[in-house]
Amino acid sequence: MNQLTPGQELPAYTVIAHNYATGSENRIHSDEVAAQYGFAGGLVPGVGNYAYLTRPAVEALGRDWLARGAMKAKFLKPVYDGERVSARARVSSTDPLTLSLELYNSAGTLCAAGEASLPESVPPLDPAAYPACAPSEPLLPATITALPAGLTLGSLERQLNLAEMETGFVTEMRDALPLYRGPEAVCHPALLPALANEILMKNVALGPWIHTASEVQHYSLPGDGETLSLQGRIAESYERRGHEFVVLDLALFADAQRLVARIRHTAIVRLRA
Repeated sequence: MNQLTPGQELPAYTVIAHNYATGSENRIHSDEVAAQYGFAGGLVPGVGNYAYLTRPAVEALGRDWLARGAMKAKFLKPVYDGERVSARARVSSTDPLTLSLELYNSAGTLCAAGEASLPESVPPLDPAAYPACAPSEPLLPATITALPAGLTLGSLERQLNLAEMETGFVTEMRDALPLYRGPEAVCHPALLPALANEILMKNVALGPWIHTASEVQHYSLPGDGETLSLQGRIAESYERRGHEFVVLDLALFADAQRLVARIRHTAIVRLRA
C-alpha cells in the first residue's frame, strides 16, 4: 500500500455501467416498468454501483481492506445501462485511513456517495444476536406494517464458488482486477450487498423495489467452498415521501461459525404510487 496523505485525490476508475438484472424478478430494472415510475430506463442495480465504488478502495487499501475494512454507500440518482461512470476517491483521514467516494455519470451528476475505511481494529459483534431462522411461509407483504423493526428474517445460505463468481458475478460487475481471478482469487466485496438483497427477496413478496444504501463492516475473508449463512432482522421501517423503506441488520457467517461481515442494508420495498 502506497503512503496516503489527507486531501490526496486517487486515480479515478471509469467503467461502462451494466444493467445485468434486466431479466430479474425486480422489474425496476426493466425499461418498461422503470418508465412507469418516471425513470429514463431500467436501473443499474445498486450492487453494481457499490462494486464500482469499491474499485478505488481496493486499489488503494488492498487485501487488508477486504478482510477488515468498512464501506458505506448511498445511491442518490439512477445509473443507466451503457453510461460511462467514474468512481472518484479522496483521502479524507489517515487516522483511521478513510477515503471519501463519489460516483459520477458522464453528465457530471453525482449518482452515489460513500466512504471506505481501514480501522486498526474491528468493532465487537455478538453472533448470538443474529440467530438462524427458517424463512417466512408465505412470503411477507412488502409493507412497513408487515415488516416492523425487530422482525427476524429467515436465513439465507449460499456455497461460495469463486470460479463461478469469476465468470458470472465478477464479470457482471465489470471488474477486471486480477485479485478476483485465478487460483488465488478472493471474494468480490459487492457479493455482500447482493446477498442482502437476496435475503430480502427470500422473505418478502416484493414488487418493483429499489436498493438505496449499504453499510458493510468486514471481519474476515470468506473462503472458496465455504457455506455462507446470512442472518438478521429488520432494524427500521419507515415512510418517506410516500415510499416505504426497510433497513436490515444482518451478519454473514462462514461455515456457521466464523464471522465474515455485518451488513446494514436499506431498500424501498414499496414505491410511491
